[in-house]
Amino acid sequence: MAASTRPLTLGEILDRTVQLYRRSFLLFAGISFLPSALYVLVAGGASIYFSSQVQFVPQATPPNLQAMLALGLFVFAFFLVGLPLLLVILAVALSALNYAASEVNRGELATVRAAYAYGFRHFWRHVGILFLQFIFAGVLPGAVFAAAIFVATMLTALIATTAGKAFAVLGGLLIILLFIALFVVCIWIWLRFCLAYPASVTEAKKAWPSLQRSAQLSKGSRGRILVMYLMVAIMAVVAYYVLTLPVDIALKFTIYKSLGGVALLTKPPVLLQVVNLFVNCLERTFVMPIYAIALLLFYNDQRTRQEGYDIDLLMANAGWSQLPLAAPPAMSPFPEPVPALEPPPAEIAPPEPAHPAPEGTEA
Repeated sequence: MAASTRPLTLGEILDRTVQLYRRSFLLFAGISFLPSALYVLVAGGASIYFSSQVQFVPQATPPNLQAMLALGLFVFAFFLVGLPLLLVILAVALSALNYAASEVNRGELATVRAAYAYGFRHFWRHVGILFLQFIFAGVLPGAVFAAAIFVATMLTALIATTAGKAFAVLGGLLIILLFIALFVVCIWIWLRFCLAYPASVTEAKKAWPSLQRSAQLSKGSRGRILVMYLMVAIMAVVAYYVLTLPVDIALKFTIYKSLGGVALLTKPPVLLQVVNLFVNCLERTFVMPIYAIALLLFYNDQRTRQEGYDIDLLMANAGWSQLPLAAPPAMSPFPEPVPALEPPPAEIAPPEPAHPAPEGTEA
């Protein structure tokens, strides 16, 4: 299937995403399964260990300081090692998926091996893209708003002690508004840089130029991209519950009977957590390629709208690297006769008199 050569609506982009995904399902699922499994293994293992160590239900025994210290060291090690590892896994997966989506969209043949070869060949570039996205869309806004919430909390506490509870309620509303603002700003920044991976794969750009290119191309289409994210997120939630429903029915008649409602919510059994992780792995395997394909199509669509990318695609399909030169004027097969050169006119001599003048007279 060749790439589209005209601007597409949101519905057409989603429809084409489904078509590409369905035609190359094994390719995209094969690429996304391994990073999904590694991601769930790292994040899920940390979650299981954390839930097994934390006491959700208050107990009469005093807390074990040694256990609390070990838990704190585990959390610190996870943020120091586990979180960067998760970012690396996700970056390689996005690189391979965008490469495969680009090849499939152009009608070329792609394989899982070729996609991962491309991802590891440009490893640092694509890790840098995800790292910068994480910094700009998460860390920096979070730090700014954390400072703002700290100041708002301190002011609320001071006002509550002097002016009464009414101002304390207003301070609480201010903190809620700050959280909402943080959420909106993070989403806006992410939408601004969401086309960085397709730009890097298609145009062979490095990390920072890819983010700049994404900020330029995403203008005028961030609302449509947000709608796409919401629709795919709803699809992911539906897929998750469809996959977990048979498991819940099976566990309803087994381990659920031996657990109380509070115990099941506060400290679920390890088997249930493992099953949820397996379902989460399948969900990521099926959903992650949809984001990559849709964002690549948005990238192509924005280039078509802003830069006439459809003309470049038509030229590439025709094997042209640049527009052909204009053809020279047609030549006649029969040469035109060359006109004969006329001799230059000779000087006209004055006429001689018919009878010579007699001597002694003037002529």
